[in-house]
Amino acid sequence: MPRVPFDPATDYYQLLGVGPGASTEEIQAAYRRLAKAYHPDLNAGSSVAAARMARVNAAKSVLLDSATRATYDRARAARMHVASASTQVAYATRPGYVAYATVSRPRYRVVRSTQTGAVQRVNLDRQTGILLLIVLPLLGALLVYVFQAFELSNEPQRAVPSDLVMIPSGRASAHNTAESAFSMLHAQPASRELATSVNNLVGSSYDGTATSQQLVADGRRLVRSAQSGDQQSWDAAVSDVCRLAGHC
Repeated sequence: MPRVPFDPATDYYQLLGVGPGASTEEIQAAYRRLAKAYHPDLNAGSSVAAARMARVNAAKSVLLDSATRATYDRARAARMHVASASTQVAYATRPGYVAYATVSRPRYRVVRSTQTGAVQRVNLDRQTGILLLIVLPLLGALLVYVFQAFELSNEPQRAVPSDLVMIPSGRASAHNTAESAFSMLHAQPASRELATSVNNLVGSSYDGTATSQQLVADGRRLVRSAQSGDQQSWDAAVSDVCRLAGHC
C-alpha cells in the first residue's frame, strides 16, 4: 500500500522532466535542478514559484518512495488506458468509420427494397458489437481507477518528510536552506557574486536554530574568502555547507 498520498491525475514524471523508468539518481538530480529554479527563497514574493515548488516536492516524495511509486504507476497506466480508449471510441463513432479486421468480411449483394430493413439491422448489430468491444475494457479500467482512489482516500496521511517541513513563518527549514545553498555552490568557482547570493539566501532564511546560525557564519566566511581570494577558506566554508545539507 502507498505511504505517501498523491493525485492520480497528475503526471509526476512530466512534472520533474524525467521518464517513467528514471532511476533514483535521475529523480534526485531533476529535483535539485528545479529546486534551484523555483525555491521560494530565490523567488521572493512569487506565488507561482511557491506553488510550482510545492508540486515539485510532492513529485519527489511520490517517486522516491518505492511502494507509493508502484501504486502510482498502476493508477497512471489505468488513466492513460482510459484516455486512449476514449479517443478510439470517439473515432469509431464517426460516420463512415469501419474498424479494421484481420478476417475477411462478408459481402452483401444488392437487394430489393423489401429486404433493405433486414440489411440495416445487420449493420446496426455489427456496429453495436464493435462499440461493446471498445467500451467494456474502458469500463474495466475505470473501475480499477475508482477502486484505487477509494483505497487511497482511506489511507492515513503520512507525516511530511523532514526535508519538506516549513517553519511557521512560511520560510524553508534550515536543512532545506542548506540544500539550496549547496546546490548553488557545488562545483562552482569562488566569486563575489556567488558568495553574496548564498549569504543573502542564508540570511533571509535565518530561524534561530543552530544549523541556521552555522549557515549564516558560513555565508559571511564565503563573502570574506571571495573578497580576499582565500581559496582554502572558501573550500572549508563549502564543505561545511555540504555537511549541513547532509551530502558530506
